[in-house]
Amino acid sequence: MSLFEENAAILRNMEAEGSDLGPSRLIDFSHVFPDHASAHAFARKAEREGFSTTVEEVERDENPWDVTASREMTPTCENITGTEERLDVLAKSHHGRADGWGFFRV
Repeated sequence: MSLFEENAAILRNMEAEGSDLGPSRLIDFSHVFPDHASAHAFARKAEREGFSTTVEEVERDENPWDVTASREMTPTCENITGTEERLDVLAKSHHGRADGWGFFRV
C-alpha cells in the first residue's frame, strides 16, 4: 500500500467515525532523530518553510529526539501526503525520518 493510499484510508476512517475533515486545522507531522544537532537542524529548516516546530528528547534507545513540524491546512490526502513526503526528505537529509502525522479531531 502506498503512502497516499494509507493516508486516504486513515482519513476515510476518521470521517466514518464522525470527524469533520472540511475545516482547515493545525496538522502535526512527527519525526525522530538520533541526536540533538540533527533534530535542531531539521527544525530550523522546517521553520524556514513555514512550519512551527517543537523539539524534545524522549526516553527511547533509538532516535531519542522528537521533532513535531506543524502547519495549518485542510486535511486532504493530497495535502497530508505531499507535506509528509517533503518533510521526510528533509528529515532524512539530517539522519532522521518521518514518524506519522495527526491532528485534533472535531
